[in-house]
Amino acid sequence: MNWGTKLTIGMVLFMAFIVTLVTLMIKPHKADSLIEADYYEKGQTFDRDYDARRAAFDDQMLPTIQTGRQGVGVAFPKSVTYTILLRNLADANLDQTFKSATASTQADIPANKVKAGSWLLRIEYKRGPKEYLYQDKLLIP
Repeated sequence: MNWGTKLTIGMVLFMAFIVTLVTLMIKPHKADSLIEADYYEKGQTFDRDYDARRAAFDDQMLPTIQTGRQGVGVAFPKSVTYTILLRNLADANLDQTFKSATASTQADIPANKVKAGSWLLRIEYKRGPKEYLYQDKLLIP
């Protein structure tokens, strides 16, 4: 085998390596937990979310959050209807949504529903015609 054959084999192997990497980069990834499915729609409704967060602060309707071994407790200043979204930073399959059908001042999420670790908390709640939003990061022991 002369040097030309070795050079050609090396070049073909290198090109196959590059084509493999390009194919892996282009292939869609379904399990990417860093990007939400409706990422662009959330960007377009940013003003509505900002207004809801500002209203919660202005109307003194910010909830009190307590975490511990028993789970997560959310206490609202007045009775509201709410939707709580807990997003796990490590695994999108562990995301949880909790809703209330009736107005209440307390929401309890038991420890068996949430795994220990870092979570993003998003609470959308409503009192009368006014909508509020609270977002925070949680560390559940």
